[in-house]
Amino acid sequence: MLPLIWTLFAVLVVGAFLMIAAYWLDVQERPDLGTGARIGWSAAVLVFPVSIPAYAFVGGPGWPIFMRLASVVPAIALALFGGFFAGAFN
Repeated sequence: MLPLIWTLFAVLVVGAFLMIAAYWLDVQERPDLGTGARIGWSAAVLVFPVSIPAYAFVGGPGWPIFMRLASVVPAIALALFGGFFAGAFN
């Protein structure tokens, strides 16, 4: 089971990096955001497991459903990392 979890973790980490980049670029290119909102959403990348889904579902970027669902990938990857660190997977 451990090799499957490691594989899932590796794929999710790559997806997480892609989602962080997609989030940041989308925030930078939205013309309807003011300077303060753009700075706020950009700084929120520091708490990406919460900010990316919040932006996708509440922030109003108009992302398709696939991107909205993929916005939770960084949180899942971080949870798997925490599981590895805590020794939950043998």
